[in-house]
Amino acid sequence: MQKKIYFSLGLHNHQPVGNFDFVIERAYQMCYKPLIEFFYNYPKFPFNIHFSGYLLLWLENNHPEYFQILKALSERKQVEILSGGFYEPILPIIPDKDKILQIKKLNDYIYNKFGQRPKGMWLAERVWEPHLVKFMAESGIEYVIVDDAHFLSVGLNEDDLFGYYLMEEEGYKLAVFPISMKLRYLIPFADPQETVEYLDKYATVEGDRIALLFDDGEKFGLWPDTYKTVYEENWLERFFEKLEENFLLVTPVNLYEYMKKYPPKGRIYLPTASYREMMEWVLFPDARLNLERLVEKLKNEGTWEIYAPFIKGGFWRNFLSKYDESNHMQKKMLYVRKKIDLSNNDELKNKALEELWQGQANDAYWHGIFGGLYLPHLRSAIYEHLIKAENFIDGDFKYNIFDFDCDGKDEIIIESSVFNLYFSPSYGGSLIEWDFKNKSFNLTNVLTRRREAYHEKLHKIEEDASGKSIHERWTAKEKRLDQVLFYDRHRRVSFIEKFYEKEPAIDLLLKDNENLIIDTFYEKFDYDIKEENSRFFCSFKKGFSDFELYKIFLIPKDRNEIKVYYRIINLKDGNISLNFSWEINLNFLAPNHPDFYYFSAKNEKAPLNSMGVESINRWGISSGIGINLDCYLDMETKVYRYPIETVSLSEEGFERVYQGSDFVHFYHINLGPNQIWETCVKFIVY
Repeated sequence: MQKKIYFSLGLHNHQPVGNFDFVIERAYQMCYKPLIEFFYNYPKFPFNIHFSGYLLLWLENNHPEYFQILKALSERKQVEILSGGFYEPILPIIPDKDKILQIKKLNDYIYNKFGQRPKGMWLAERVWEPHLVKFMAESGIEYVIVDDAHFLSVGLNEDDLFGYYLMEEEGYKLAVFPISMKLRYLIPFADPQETVEYLDKYATVEGDRIALLFDDGEKFGLWPDTYKTVYEENWLERFFEKLEENFLLVTPVNLYEYMKKYPPKGRIYLPTASYREMMEWVLFPDARLNLERLVEKLKNEGTWEIYAPFIKGGFWRNFLSKYDESNHMQKKMLYVRKKIDLSNNDELKNKALEELWQGQANDAYWHGIFGGLYLPHLRSAIYEHLIKAENFIDGDFKYNIFDFDCDGKDEIIIESSVFNLYFSPSYGGSLIEWDFKNKSFNLTNVLTRRREAYHEKLHKIEEDASGKSIHERWTAKEKRLDQVLFYDRHRRVSFIEKFYEKEPAIDLLLKDNENLIIDTFYEKFDYDIKEENSRFFCSFKKGFSDFELYKIFLIPKDRNEIKVYYRIINLKDGNISLNFSWEINLNFLAPNHPDFYYFSAKNEKAPLNSMGVESINRWGISSGIGINLDCYLDMETKVYRYPIETVSLSEEGFERVYQGSDFVHFYHINLGPNQIWETCVKFIVY
């Protein structure tokens, strides 16, 4: 008798909040447009599709004709549109109320624009945690899709994965479909016949099974080499023709249509998980390298297929442990959410919520094969929306002292009408965030240079990686990137003080390899905060064996300037000689654009990624985003500047990314018994 199997194709289309228009336009021309037009010309082929809300808004504003095609596909019931969090958040790390509100927002948008009430939803990065069942069900969702690895890890085998199961939490029910990892690697990289052969292998006479491929739409034209494969070499056309040739074997179907025909295979409880690659990326470097070695060992022994389901790597939330910057953004998001909850103005509260939700977009909170956290413009967009949310509801001149980042140590947050300043007394009294509220911009949004496990692959650079998935290719956007691969001793923060054995050389500063006697990042400072004449005085003090170090931040209520006073007191009966510096790390985004530059009295214009050493009493930054900063020094000071650049991985290979610039202010100080050295620095931002 004839064997049969259902096949459901799903496309997940997404662009990060804050992505450049030209990048999204390129994705539209190379992927979204030709793909939807292709489906329009194949009316008998049903499929599923998901768009993040941010991309839908962009398409509506920039290509309304796309909406017309999508609406036509919806009206002829060819496409099933799935919901999700509107701005594509990682649901487990946002407040529960926002889980529901974001899903319902996309539900309503899809219904209003295309006439469908979504039954299923796409889970951002397939990051699953069991408690999500309840919130999805409360949002009107009946099914979700996750990776087949989730099912295999609880003891099912591949033969059990051609259907759907029911999950429950507190009596709330949710159906769950497994996405085939095998199909993810076949489509669109292998010959279409291989997909048919795979489907034939699991087809049955009963014909009640379903195989699901639901993956990034961008792999159909935007991923490296795929435009050539999918369209120029007609892979997509050949794929559908091959399915049509095998119409007795393969029946394309939408997911909800299948659910209405067939019951669940049973009840199941899935553990926390994401797709296999994500659970590798989240591991700390040594652990990830050990996992890679274990996988290679098992493959060589021929036992990988047996043990793979139980070797799943890490847990998504540990991106918040792996990257301080990710944790900082997430904790700021939670802090802003709590402030919104306290607002009594419903109109402003709703506006603030819209900004907050955009600040929950997932892309900048993690890093794997895509740039993510390593892309400054994505981090900047998160801060922009979170600061805008604050601007709608803030008005007081105040400070808070609490464990902001949940590390067991208190932070200080000072909020004026112009600035937010976040200080860490336990890490040298350092400044860990400086927001310019007038432009909703975090001036100190700088990423630490860290060792990544994939840096071990720099020696595997391939000249030609065509035909390979982005998970299998090792290419580079420029040569000799290992020459700019440096790691920082600790997190990149500002107003850290260092004492050197001798005056540092700029190349050693660049490498963070100078000979240090003291690095105050590792010191806990005493602190005091006073309000006087509409100004906050935030002072930090630390005693060392030979001297005391003071720094005092003067922050006015409604002026666009801050002053920083440094004082060093000799505690010895004899003379002391100190090689002292303080530094500030700033990121104005564009490293070598003519509208973004560094300047000083001795240097008219220099790119932001330039290096230099000058003895000056003033320097500044001018930017094309309408934000400028001036630094005034009360004495001529030797100022070192150098770029902070990372070597990270993207879908196009290894790349150098400008993360900001460090400005190190150096002083050689000689003090007699009980003598005091002082200096004052003024910053104006406009």
